[in-house]
Amino acid sequence: MADFSWSSSFTVGDPIPYPGDKIILPQRALESLIQAHANSPPPRTPSPQELANYDPTSWEPSPFDQRYPQKSRELPSPLTFQIRNPANRAVTHGGVREFSADDKTIHLPAWMMTSLNLAVSDQVMVKFQDLPKGTWAKFRPLTMDYTEIVDFRAAFEAFLRSHYNTLTAGEVLTIEQAKRPYQFIVEELKPANAVCITDTDLEVDIEPLDTDMKDSNDIKHMSEARIAKEMKDQVLKIGTESSGKVGVDNYQRWKIDVPIRTSGIQITVNVQEPGDLDVLVSTKSPVTLQDHIWGNFESVGPRIVTIAAADQDYATQQDSQSLHIGIFGRASSSSTGSSSTSQGEVNYSVLVQYHDGPSIPASSSGGTSSAQPNENAPSYHPCTNCGSWIPERTMMLHTNFCLRNNTKCDKCGQVMKKEEALNHFHCDHCDKHGDISEKNKHMEICHGWYQCPCGSFESAQLRDLALHRRTDCSERFIICRYCHTLVQQGALSSNARDRIRGLHAHESYCGDRTIHCQKCSQMVSLKDVQVHAKNHEYQRQNQATPKLCTNQNCVRARSTNVLGLCQLCFGPYWVPTEDPKHQKLVQRLARKYHSQLMTGCGNNWCRNQYCATSRGQEMDATSAATELMVILKEAKIGNTTETGKVWLCVDEATTRKKVLAQVLFEDLQGQYVIEWCVKALESERTDLEAAVQWLNQQAPRSKAK
Repeated sequence: MADFSWSSSFTVGDPIPYPGDKIILPQRALESLIQAHANSPPPRTPSPQELANYDPTSWEPSPFDQRYPQKSRELPSPLTFQIRNPANRAVTHGGVREFSADDKTIHLPAWMMTSLNLAVSDQVMVKFQDLPKGTWAKFRPLTMDYTEIVDFRAAFEAFLRSHYNTLTAGEVLTIEQAKRPYQFIVEELKPANAVCITDTDLEVDIEPLDTDMKDSNDIKHMSEARIAKEMKDQVLKIGTESSGKVGVDNYQRWKIDVPIRTSGIQITVNVQEPGDLDVLVSTKSPVTLQDHIWGNFESVGPRIVTIAAADQDYATQQDSQSLHIGIFGRASSSSTGSSSTSQGEVNYSVLVQYHDGPSIPASSSGGTSSAQPNENAPSYHPCTNCGSWIPERTMMLHTNFCLRNNTKCDKCGQVMKKEEALNHFHCDHCDKHGDISEKNKHMEICHGWYQCPCGSFESAQLRDLALHRRTDCSERFIICRYCHTLVQQGALSSNARDRIRGLHAHESYCGDRTIHCQKCSQMVSLKDVQVHAKNHEYQRQNQATPKLCTNQNCVRARSTNVLGLCQLCFGPYWVPTEDPKHQKLVQRLARKYHSQLMTGCGNNWCRNQYCATSRGQEMDATSAATELMVILKEAKIGNTTETGKVWLCVDEATTRKKVLAQVLFEDLQGQYVIEWCVKALESERTDLEAAVQWLNQQAPRSKAK
């Protein structure tokens, strides 16, 4: 806790146009704070009685230092203040944004001025107060729209971290997400009614609204836009045709649940002629001309939108199971005024079905097949005017009729009646052709001029604008991968490494926050956590496997001797005399084997398969000599390229550890080699459960698995 006091009075200036509880003080306030901190009394000198039992040579900290810590030379961080209106004694708390206000002037957030019932030019008292760290907070929402927040804890953590230093019980807290405010009353706090929330793990509880309050708040606080949205969203069922009508230049929206994405879907909208509409589909609502993923902008025939099961946007949708369909009504340019279009409405029917065939491009949804009936059939020939295949016996009659009534377009080859040729058009900018009634809509959709509200994108095509809005637009709302809140992604990061990661402004900034690595105790930025974890995993998997004693009954560490035994096992075979060809070593090992096979070690815990005690049967000298010659070769004495095997009896503790290591190896189904199982048991003092945890955290997995 801070060991100094400071207070002063100020005149309230213009409110701060930022959210949060941080105030702006004058420069002189900082100077007086520093002076007050410097002039504060030093800690009390300990009495001899208090230090009578303290040993100055001990490594333990002094009990006096724990109760009376030394005063820091720097101001506490963050600085927190009690803010009081002397006229009505209303009190709140806040941090400080900066010291840049005019002398004797203070700038407060607008909500704080309202809470304290202050106006510009009023007097306010500000007192330094070192608040305790908050541990728990309960908030009560004021409206039912709080249920739209995706993750309460993430939303509170991100917003409070950026804008607030303190919380005061009874205040109204405004949380913003996706540019929309949500209001909560700070109901309860622990451990005090006013706490500091900087660098602390605050547990958040939300007290739900009562049913009666819900009904009244739904009517009183729900915005008109939200009411309109809920009234327009209608539910479709797959395989059931539904009818609707949409006003010209208006939307009618549908929602359909597609929980299983193993099959694609096909949306077919039939329009009652004359009439025109656009079909827009997206994974998010609301669907508009600027915000959609799939669409059909044709003016003739059924409007078909086919989404394949392999479509990335369709198959990888994670935020919900619903697809949203938007129907945008347009006035038909061929309307005579007698249809429903003249009344400002377009009638249509919509059908959604599962579809496992190939996708149908929107541009071909109203086209015709290029295959001709009777093509290349015997006694059939193509007409030179319309291209139809006609029987040879009637070719003259058909040709005379066709030349009088039909004409063929020189550009696209389409055959039409001569009176319809006057309404046939070709786009000067692309390959589009058709009836003149489609021209205006085509020019608007494909050759207009669209500018994104973010100000960084312009395009002549509506589809390009929609693609930009859902990918690169700085105003696009995303769930941040680091703070897990709904935010605008911002512009593409200027950092080259962040660009490679695909990070935009918000995630680039948010990912720079650091956390403490539990393995290496280093501070790692959030956006480097995965790479850092992979580095630990690489180091773990490439550890050198511990080398065990070549004695197959021993689990101690191997030593550098000719047999590859541990020091304890090799002890009886070491001699000070020179033995360059290892003859004496072979003799001593052979005698040991012969003794084991004939009489055994006499220990009832022995698990050595080449010991008479373990076998329960002694051997005669001749049989023992014959068998020892076989196992003596396995020692590979003098072989520098291969590791041999030795079979010697060991003590009870080593035998028990060997058995436990084998049990651990079998229980884990060979995920870790026996050497690491032994290492785990040594580290955890033969505790099997702790050894399993040690292996899962420290040991490399067997490559065979």
